[in-house]
Amino acid sequence: MDRVDWEDSFWMMTDDKAKVRAALRLPEGQSLPDLRIVPRAQVHLHEDTDPARVQRLVRDLRADGILRNPPIAAPLAPDGFVVLDGANRTSALLALEAQMVLLQVVEYEDPAVRLDVWSHLLTQPVDLAALLRAKGLSLQDVDPTVALRRLSGRTAACYVLTSARAFEVSTSPHRSLAATLSAVVDAYKPSNRIYRVMNTDLGALREEYGSVGALVVFPTFTKRDIVDIARAPVKLPTGITRHLIPGRALRVNIPLEVLISPGDIDQKNRWMAEEIHRRLLENRIRYYPESSFLFDE
Repeated sequence: MDRVDWEDSFWMMTDDKAKVRAALRLPEGQSLPDLRIVPRAQVHLHEDTDPARVQRLVRDLRADGILRNPPIAAPLAPDGFVVLDGANRTSALLALEAQMVLLQVVEYEDPAVRLDVWSHLLTQPVDLAALLRAKGLSLQDVDPTVALRRLSGRTAACYVLTSARAFEVSTSPHRSLAATLSAVVDAYKPSNRIYRVMNTDLGALREEYGSVGALVVFPTFTKRDIVDIARAPVKLPTGITRHLIPGRALRVNIPLEVLISPGDIDQKNRWMAEEIHRRLLENRIRYYPESSFLFDE
C-alpha cells in the first residue's frame, strides 16, 4: 500500500483535515506520521546491530507483546526501505520471525530530516594505536587542526584524539570505508564501553565523564552515502550515524501478532488506518514540538 492509498483510507474516515490539525495543534505543513506495514524482505539496514541489545529487545518484545516505537525508514528504490533509526528494533522483530515490519516512513529528501554523526568516547585507558594496527589498519600522526578537513576529503577514514597525540586511520583502496570503520570499532568494542558524543573538546569531555582514554571522530556522511551503504553487503558500525527526524511516532503500541501472523498486507494497513482514526476520536494522539531529554534510556 503506497502513501496515497494509506492516506485515502485514513482521511475517508475523517471529516475535516483542518479540524484534525487544529485539535492536535499541528503546525502548518506537519501531518500525522506516515505509518506503514511492509513485508520484511523490503526492509534494509545501513548499519550493523548490537547483538546484546537485540537479544534484550527480543525478550522485551516477547514479554510485552507489542511494538511501542516503530523504526524510521525512507523509501529505497525500486521497492524497499532503508532504516534510518531502529536497526536493533528491526532485527529483533525479524528474530521473532515477524512476516512484516511497521515503519514510520519519511521523505529522505526533506531538509527537515537531518543526518549527523556521533563520535565515540572511550573513558578507560587504552592503547588504541596497537589495537588498530593489530587489525591491519594503517595509522598516521595528524595535526588536529587539519584532521576534520582530511575527513571531509575522505583522505582519512577517521581520526583519534588522546591527551598525548592525534592520529588518523588511513583509507584503503582494498577496503570500503564501511569495512574500514567496522574494523576500527571492532578493535575497541570488546574491551571498552562506548559513549556516543557530539563534542570533540577533550577538556569538556573529561569534565563531564571524569576521564578520557580516547576519542574516535568519524567522517560526515551524505544521504546518498546511506542509500548506497544500504544496498552494499558491508554496513556501517552501529552508533555512528545520527538521524534527526521531526514528528517521531512514539508509543504506537501495535500488537506483535499483527506483524508475526500471516495475512493480507493491504488489509493490515487498513486496520492500522482504522486504529489510528479510533485513537484520534478518543483524543489519545498528542503532538509535542518541544525538544526533550530522556533519562531512562
